[in-house]
Amino acid sequence: MPAIYKFISLFLLIAASFELNGQDNQLTYYLSPSGNDNNDGHSPKRAWKTLAKLNSVDLRPGSHVFLEKGKTFTGTIKLDKADSGTPSEPVTISSYPKEAATIDAGDSTGLYGINCSNIVVSNINFKGNGVGKNSGSGIFFYSDLQTNQPENITILYCSTSGFGKYGILFGSAEGGQIKGFNKVMLEECRSSANGEAGIGSYGDQSHFPHTNFLVNQCYVHGNRGILTKTENHSGNGIVFGSVENITIQYCKAFDNGADNRCNAGGPVGIWVWLCKNAVIQYCESHHNHAGAGKDGGGFDIDGGSSNCVIQFNYSHDNEGAGYLLAEYGAATPFVNDTIRFNISENDGRKNSYGGITIWGVSNQYQVRKSIVYNNTVFVSTNNIVNGNPCAVQIIGPNMSGVILANNIFLTQGTVEFVNSSDAIDTSNIKFISNSYYSYSNRPSFIWNRKVYRGLSEWKSFAKGQETFNGMQTGVYIDPQLDSAQTSFQRFRLSKTSPIKYGGTKLSDLGVTGYSQDIFSRKIANNGMVNPGASN
Repeated sequence: MPAIYKFISLFLLIAASFELNGQDNQLTYYLSPSGNDNNDGHSPKRAWKTLAKLNSVDLRPGSHVFLEKGKTFTGTIKLDKADSGTPSEPVTISSYPKEAATIDAGDSTGLYGINCSNIVVSNINFKGNGVGKNSGSGIFFYSDLQTNQPENITILYCSTSGFGKYGILFGSAEGGQIKGFNKVMLEECRSSANGEAGIGSYGDQSHFPHTNFLVNQCYVHGNRGILTKTENHSGNGIVFGSVENITIQYCKAFDNGADNRCNAGGPVGIWVWLCKNAVIQYCESHHNHAGAGKDGGGFDIDGGSSNCVIQFNYSHDNEGAGYLLAEYGAATPFVNDTIRFNISENDGRKNSYGGITIWGVSNQYQVRKSIVYNNTVFVSTNNIVNGNPCAVQIIGPNMSGVILANNIFLTQGTVEFVNSSDAIDTSNIKFISNSYYSYSNRPSFIWNRKVYRGLSEWKSFAKGQETFNGMQTGVYIDPQLDSAQTSFQRFRLSKTSPIKYGGTKLSDLGVTGYSQDIFSRKIANNGMVNPGASN
């Protein structure tokens, strides 16, 4: 069992002991709407009444704060450096016995912690009075320290809704010397009906002030955005910025972004920007909206991100791209990013996005040395809002050393396999060993805004594409998916698939660190792989 989960289990056992025994302890505080702030707060019968009383006390290491189950408390829980715990004795804030209490923050923030460390927040509902009225976030931890880095913040089983900004937010001040948060874990949290986003972070954009985050099994949905905000996007699901080393896994994001009114950029279900060593895996992102003219996609590695990986995810029915690589002009380089072993189904429902989309804003700010391999993309013309989607969209020439290899691109209806606004040189972007098939018998490519019918015709004009080490690659053939399966499992290759082991060896592509496909099946030791997410 990982150490963090051992810690969580220990915390829950300690909490249960206090709840069952009603133990009188000088480090334990109870709050109840029927309590009295003149009490000492150390037992359920002597509980405090208000959050204001709690905020007047400096919590010591090992303190436990329990809010009465099923009850509502108005106001904001405020924590600062003086309320910090220690790694072995954190400060815990939870409900008792088990049913969640509610913090009604009105037009403010539900819990605000500044420069504090070793805090556990568990099993509490945070409620604001709605986007357009509320100006805060459900849970907001903030740092402006330049010396010691605040650390060990754990948020478990909490829900946040009705906040104008974020459901859960970690932020740090501007400045290259500012220390963000270290060792943050969010586990089984739900965030809905917020304005800016469900869950996220921000910090100084010249470096990565936050470090070592884990976001596990969180659900974000219905974070529609802000109708009155036009200068920047709103309505994101999960969006983390300025973090080095973050894993987002087993999360779901859906139906976000409908009220975004920024035309310069839009929201995405799950994404990172200006992050280093980020991993997004085993997540599902679907039915997310652009709101206006941009984005609304499933997953994204965005500006200033490096050494990031999106793997083993399912994106479907999003208005924007299923998977996006985008560099907007960040202060740190966009380089060495990977999208692998994912499925995109019927993404690009609005504004002509691709299941996979790649964009760099200028020659100075390019998508560099990144690879998109072993993904399966299916795009049809069903239920399109506007425009015409494609399997792969390449916007502009501002990329270098980008590889698309061993992918399966499937289309139905008047959908292109590739739509590129420019004739891209193979030094910018290179297609290798991809499998193409149109269920409508309409194989089509747009290259430099010209239409080419069929794989061979496109290759004759897109010089060097679908060749590798002097050999012709790329096939146009029905991959024969396993139609007997349900959900995204039906994108597995059948046992009789004609493209079995038809991909280029990953080692020959310079890829290391792989071991399995989206279905957790091991890749052959000899490095032979199928095209697509199924091996």
